[in-house]
Amino acid sequence: MEYWLPLLLFVVISTLTPGPNNLLLAASGLNFGLRPTLPHVLGIHLGVYGLVILCGLGLGQILLTVPGVETALKLFATAYLAYLAWQMLGLSVVETQATARPMRIWEASLFQVSNPKAWMMAITGLNLALAADHSVPVAVAVLCCCFATLGTLCNLSWVAAGASLQAQFQDARKRRLINATLAAITVATIAAFWVQ
Repeated sequence: MEYWLPLLLFVVISTLTPGPNNLLLAASGLNFGLRPTLPHVLGIHLGVYGLVILCGLGLGQILLTVPGVETALKLFATAYLAYLAWQMLGLSVVETQATARPMRIWEASLFQVSNPKAWMMAITGLNLALAADHSVPVAVAVLCCCFATLGTLCNLSWVAAGASLQAQFQDARKRRLINATLAAITVATIAAFWVQ
């Protein structure tokens, strides 16, 4: 239990706290509802499992030691999140509602490569799983199972929170305010990357 408790707490805290994925999930839940956002949730998880596997193969340690790699990830994440924040603002314009759609599985999966929080979750979570004297393949499987269960529940809570605001979303003024707020929080997340 001395090894499991820190790992489980880490998974819950890292997947429940605000970050790029959860803000995008809340925005998607708000704009499109719970069911249409499920592929986005699945894509996040597939991307995170991929990062965990890559870290199990040693890529996480390379990222921590090669100069400039972390900065490159942050730059890419900054550009992509700025684009997504702009898209959120665009959703406040009624004409774009017809063409707006939730993030697809492959888009959400690929986004994890540029998400510094997802890399931190994979590297730290794998180290916690390895602390229990598991082999690397077992540690990878254990961490992926933790993200698949507890992590999915935490992510779905963000989608549900966004979806619960859909009634407010019918009023155009409130819709603009909510989307602008989510966009501003997304931009604040970008700032958080650079002060860590």
